Amino acid sequence: MSELMIEEPVTGMDVFLKEGEVSAWSQAAQVLGLGLQLTGNRRVLEEEEGASELFIPEVPELTPEFIAPWAELFVQDHFKEPFPFRWLNFPGWSQPIQSEITNLVTPAPERWWEGELGEWALEMMPRLYDAVRTSDDPAAAAATMLHVGQLSPHQIVRVVSAALLAQRKTMLWWPTIEALADGCTSEIETIQQMAIEALIRVAPRHPVLKSLPQDNEQNDGTDLAWTSIIVPGTWTRFRRPSWWRPGEALFRYLQGEPGTDEPNDGTLIAVGEDLYDRDDHYRWTGGYTFEDRIAAARDLSQWAAKHAAPSFKKVIAHSHGGNVALNAAAFNDLSIGMLVMLHTPPHQRSQDEWRLIGTRIKRIVAMRPKFDFVVMLDRCWTGLHRTPVTGNFPSERVRTLNVPIWFDHSALTNPKAWRKHRLASEVAAEFNHVD
Repeated sequence: MSELMIEEPVTGMDVFLKEGEVSAWSQAAQVLGLGLQLTGNRRVLEEEEGASELFIPEVPELTPEFIAPWAELFVQDHFKEPFPFRWLNFPGWSQPIQSEITNLVTPAPERWWEGELGEWALEMMPRLYDAVRTSDDPAAAAATMLHVGQLSPHQIVRVVSAALLAQRKTMLWWPTIEALADGCTSEIETIQQMAIEALIRVAPRHPVLKSLPQDNEQNDGTDLAWTSIIVPGTWTRFRRPSWWRPGEALFRYLQGEPGTDEPNDGTLIAVGEDLYDRDDHYRWTGGYTFEDRIAAARDLSQWAAKHAAPSFKKVIAHSHGGNVALNAAAFNDLSIGMLVMLHTPPHQRSQDEWRLIGTRIKRIVAMRPKFDFVVMLDRCWTGLHRTPVTGNFPSERVRTLNVPIWFDHSALTNPKAWRKHRLASEVAAEFNHVD
């Protein structure tokens, strides 16, 4: 997906009528926007950069829960045609499933999206979308879209639909868990992260989570650090190769391409020339919880002390790696010349926290694409745990750069995005303001 770099999404009904990956991801954006409204997260949608450009229909919050069998009834009542299977035959979390009707074990179809169910969902989704806009019960039509979206031939639509339904934490029906489990092994980082974050909440013992390859390397070295580091985000232990490791694409780009592709940018060397590239580079568990990030911040401060680097010239952080760095400054006395945050979810902090951060980090830049799927779902998950969330970092503390790329949570880890939008120039210009 990071190679796709969507800069002009498809909008409205066209997302269902046009073919291609851009339309598929744009379709998932419509589903996400509807799902956020149904689950009482309209504010997340309204505060998101670019949301108004997608022309997502307005629907009310849906209460009580709209379970899968009701989606079956909506299709039958509204379109006067049968649903392709009985939801009551598939109420479980895993396969095979005990049927409530026959008391027999009913195996769910494998790779259902490649067969008749996928074709049916492809034909039904635009009809349901039209019902959202024209029927007298738009919330029921939108909720039915989420259930049917799990059958889509497009993996991004299946995973977004399943992740939204998993948020409700009510009875989960086939194929919610199966769609998420399939997404956990996706080669597309944004899809994989959404799937893992949802599945680990509702089915933490699912075999697919245990089967994912993990990076359990230790960083026990004591070599002197240089002056700048990269801090990866959540779930990075499940992905190899990883963009943030020494020798990988973005690391090499930041570290050693002054003037090659950007002849007018003589400041690129200031961005990554001194990135720490030894085998004991900093890394953390990539766990999702607040406690994981607090522990990672403590470890980052200890790593710096061990490497005789009580302060860093630059820290480039992805996703919640940015919050790890902010926590290290607020709670562990770590000093940073400039923090560059890529796709970092903005969590609400007290004025005292920001004051401490301001005394220890001289410059903070947040780079954000439009309608980042992972960040938007993160705000919903965080809100469920009653942790205050916000749509933006405080402008007096953080300079936010809105990059015209859509949806993808890993877009800004791609050197192509940095080259096209001259992000290194922006970073270098900001760094020149550090005293």
